[in-house]
Amino acid sequence: MKLKAFLLILLCVIFAAPDLDAEAMKKKRRKKKRRKKGKVVAFKQGQIGIAAYGGFGVKTDYKKSDYSLYGTNEIKKGFPLGFRAEYGVTDFLGIGLGFGMYKEALTITDVTNETNVFGFDHSFKMISIRPAFHVPLGMAKLDPYAALSVGPVLVKAKATGDNNFVQEPLKNGFLFGAHAGANYYFTENIGAFAEVGYGKWVPLVNFGLAVKF
Repeated sequence: MKLKAFLLILLCVIFAAPDLDAEAMKKKRRKKKRRKKGKVVAFKQGQIGIAAYGGFGVKTDYKKSDYSLYGTNEIKKGFPLGFRAEYGVTDFLGIGLGFGMYKEALTITDVTNETNVFGFDHSFKMISIRPAFHVPLGMAKLDPYAALSVGPVLVKAKATGDNNFVQEPLKNGFLFGAHAGANYYFTENIGAFAEVGYGKWVPLVNFGLAVKF
């Protein structure tokens, strides 16, 4: 009788062991999945990001400049284009370099003589250092951020019309701006972005293609 009971218990243990082992493995996998899920981010330390973009809303106002000493001015703005690259210093901090181009046509009308119309065609090239602070949401596709831009602005001014006042052209300047936006990745490496911001010599709205490696 004792031998039968012992054999019955042994059989139960043998058949139950695989189920227990399978359940333990499932628990391990669930824990591992939860750990991985917490580490999923769209921006990581060591990654390189590249973006090409267009924008609008560049702030150029000459009402308080020398251009307005003798007349009223009208600006025909172009479409700013740019390129930037960024390196992930940490999982939330990136340092980047930016390059932008922008053109506009300025027409000045003499307030004392309306037939005296002149102006300048401006061509701007902006080079900037851009630190960006990324928000780790735990999502693989969405990468929100806030960024700053500072750097020099190189200006070329070509005179147009008959300038009877020997007006001085616009000189080189310094850009600064603050932005908030987000990258959204359709695949592991390719996505798009949009951002809004404010500053001198930078577009108020940017949008374009984003790639990361």
